[in-house]
Amino acid sequence: MDPKTVAENWLHTFGLAAYKGDVAAVVETFAQDGFLRDLLVFTWDLRTLAGHDKITAHLRPTLAPAHLSDFALDPTPALAPEFIADGPFAGGVGAGFVFDMPRRRGQGYVRLLRDANGEAWRAVAVCVLVAGLKGYEERGAELGVYGGHTLAWTEVFAERRARVERAPYVLVLGSGQSGLNAAARLEQLSVPTLVIEKTAHVGDQWRARYPTLSLHSIRNFSHLAYQPFPNTWPEFAPRDKMADWLEQYTITQDLIVWTSSQIMPGAQYDSASQRWAVTVNRNGTHVTLQPTHIVCAIGSTGPPHIPEVADQDLFRGTVIHSGAYAGGQPYVGKHTVVVGACQSSADICQDLAFRGAASVTMVQRSSTCVVDIKTPTDEERAGYPVGLPTEAADMKNFSVPLKLARLEACKASAAKWERERALHAKLKNSGLKLNMGRDGSGPLFLAYERLGGYWWDVGLADYIESGRVKVKQGVELKRFTADGVTFTDDSALKADLVLFATGWRDVRENLKEIFGSEVIDTAGPAWGLDDEDEIRGCFRPTGYPGFWYCMGDLATVRFYSRQLVC
Repeated sequence: MDPKTVAENWLHTFGLAAYKGDVAAVVETFAQDGFLRDLLVFTWDLRTLAGHDKITAHLRPTLAPAHLSDFALDPTPALAPEFIADGPFAGGVGAGFVFDMPRRRGQGYVRLLRDANGEAWRAVAVCVLVAGLKGYEERGAELGVYGGHTLAWTEVFAERRARVERAPYVLVLGSGQSGLNAAARLEQLSVPTLVIEKTAHVGDQWRARYPTLSLHSIRNFSHLAYQPFPNTWPEFAPRDKMADWLEQYTITQDLIVWTSSQIMPGAQYDSASQRWAVTVNRNGTHVTLQPTHIVCAIGSTGPPHIPEVADQDLFRGTVIHSGAYAGGQPYVGKHTVVVGACQSSADICQDLAFRGAASVTMVQRSSTCVVDIKTPTDEERAGYPVGLPTEAADMKNFSVPLKLARLEACKASAAKWERERALHAKLKNSGLKLNMGRDGSGPLFLAYERLGGYWWDVGLADYIESGRVKVKQGVELKRFTADGVTFTDDSALKADLVLFATGWRDVRENLKEIFGSEVIDTAGPAWGLDDEDEIRGCFRPTGYPGFWYCMGDLATVRFYSRQLVC
């Protein structure tokens, strides 16, 4: 049987049951251990349900009121039914589909496998999402001719800017990839949106990081909404090119951004008018705004976390956080100690050694998941191959529930260790302590859970194997001396630079200064995974009206920003 027939037969049964509001019949189309991922269709939230009992409990009060109808295979060629050749769904069929609701348009993706008897095709994973709101369609490309060739673009945009600046409906805090993706989505829906950026130029947050910073994700994985990188773009975008791309993105996507601007403390929400009252310091001028919604897209990290170490005042060298590291040139011939053993530490240790530091010692306090950069990039190339439209790739990749992805990753834990065997052999004599994630699921879930705990290796292992970078494992800094540091095992190192690559505090600490503890505590966590392995707080109701979080890597915010604006 061809994949189209398999998908059509399943979709007919599923769609008819959903149309009738027959929960039992819908659930029967799933495998016993199948997953349903609901992105705003049955509830205004992001949910993952595993197994018949949980899917039934979720659909019993929500299926009939959703009024789903008109199911059909997705006409997008890249989402046509296909046999799945490898991976956990090998031998199955994957297919995109569309459906209708009274005020919304729906889209979905299903992965089917034969049941234990080999007789029926059942869903091991179904994702349904809101593709758009009726009456609020994306504007798409404009003609570019205004007022019958009587108005210049500069006049048109100046009028639009003035209208948005007078009365923004949405205020987006931050002009990084998260804020700009969200703003571009909103702009396409003609929602008056103003972006507030505290630095002098869009992209300055990138320019302020260490010089060798680059994306560790491939070009095809990292596009922004509506505007893919050109084919001539580097496979791994360097820091400054990424900063410049963000800056020009605001121009090509017609976004309204106030730079050198930030919200002042004291923002208040009025439940009667359902509006915020905020004061923005716009380059020294205070402006009062009353948006209906505020999207916090200021990044996923708060203030630098620097452990307190005794006697720092005695130290004659330099102490900085990784966020202030501006490159290794000042430390040529110097003795350096880098506290921490995750991505920033790895990049900085490699840079210091390459630039000619007299010694580089990485202090690893617990254990780290170390994976060759080829591992994630091979996975990205498989999921985002050249020629596959980004929107279709996103649908295929993000339709897999993270909870299911975690289960499959844990099953493959031994294979993950084996794949990294050659890399880990370079580290075996250094004392570095390794892990494969909290539960064997690998670095992806460490990123979702804690935004750290791993490094993609782009060459540091070679420096460690050669001895150019030393590792001191299982200790903390105990105190500074005039010319170095001592550790909790009472050993000592000479140091001219002590750099803390020790992460960042909760991003909400900065926000409490603006909105107050009541708002931020009510809104809850802004990252991590909940019990269903959905991202906590982001792209979904926070629990406080008109207050939203938007953050993540480039692919995450590109995909989920579409759900956020619905």
